[in-house]
Amino acid sequence: MDVIDDKAGTPIGMTATSHSPLSGPGDEMGAYEMHQHTEVELIIYEHGSVTMLFGGRKMKIPPRQLAVFWGAMPHHALGADPKAMAYLLRIPMPLVLQWNLPGWLIHQLVNFQVLLDAPHQVPCADLDLLKHWIRLMDKPSIDAERIVMLEAEARLRRMALDRHASPMLAPRASGAGRLERMVDVIARRCLGRLRIPEVAREAGLTRAYAMRLFRASMGMTMLEYITRQRVSHAQRLLATTDRGILDVMEACGFTSTTRFYKVFRDIAGCKPGDYRRKFQL
Repeated sequence: MDVIDDKAGTPIGMTATSHSPLSGPGDEMGAYEMHQHTEVELIIYEHGSVTMLFGGRKMKIPPRQLAVFWGAMPHHALGADPKAMAYLLRIPMPLVLQWNLPGWLIHQLVNFQVLLDAPHQVPCADLDLLKHWIRLMDKPSIDAERIVMLEAEARLRRMALDRHASPMLAPRASGAGRLERMVDVIARRCLGRLRIPEVAREAGLTRAYAMRLFRASMGMTMLEYITRQRVSHAQRLLATTDRGILDVMEACGFTSTTRFYKVFRDIAGCKPGDYRRKFQL
C-alpha cells in the first residue's frame, strides 16, 4: 500500500479541519489509505469511536475524548461508526518543541504513543474547543492563527499539568522499538550534521538494516525524512523570525544553498523568500 504524504505549504504548517473518518480531510484521501504527516495532531471524534492502525498497532479511540499523537508514523482508520465525525488540529513538531512542554509528554509523542486525556469541560468542552479552532482557521487572519496556537499550547499544558493523560498502548509491530530510537535521534539532532550511520549506530543496527526498516515503516527513506524535518523547521523560522535566508538554511542543518532551495521548493511549493512574504506573521 502506498503512503500518501500530505501537501506542504500552509502557514507554519498548521491546519484545522473536520471530516468523516470514512473519507479523510477534504476528501483528498481515504481514511482507509495509509498516510503520514510531520505535525502533531489533536483530534476528537463525535458520534462514535474509531479503530486505527498506528505504526502497526491497532487501537480504538473513544468518542469525545481528546487524542494527541505525532503523525510521522504511518496511520489509517480500520473502521468507524458511519455517523462519526472527526475534528482535528495539526501543529508542526518544531513549533510544539519550541513551547518547551514537560519532557514526559514530548517523550511519549516522539516515541509514537497516542495520548488520551480525560474530557475537559473548563474553560469549555474539548469538542467545542476543536470546533472553535476550525472556525478561526477558516478566517484569513494572523490574529486568528495566533489565538489557535496559544490556545492549543494551553490545552497541551493542561494535559501535562493534570497528568490525566495516559499513553494508549497496544502491541508493538516488529522492529518498532528500534524505529522509535531512530526517530528520537533524528528529532533531537536533525538540525545538526546528522549522518545516517550515526542514527543506525544509536539504534544498535547496521546502516543497511536501519535504512530498510525505516523505509518499510515510514514510507520514505531516512534522508527524505530528515530533509522534511529540516524544511519544516525552516518554514517556521521564515514565518516567525526576520533571520536571513542563509542563516535559516544553516540553522536547519543545510550546508548547500543549491540543495536547500531545491528541497524547500519541492516540499513547500515555493522559494524560501516567497514563502516568507506569503506567510510571515
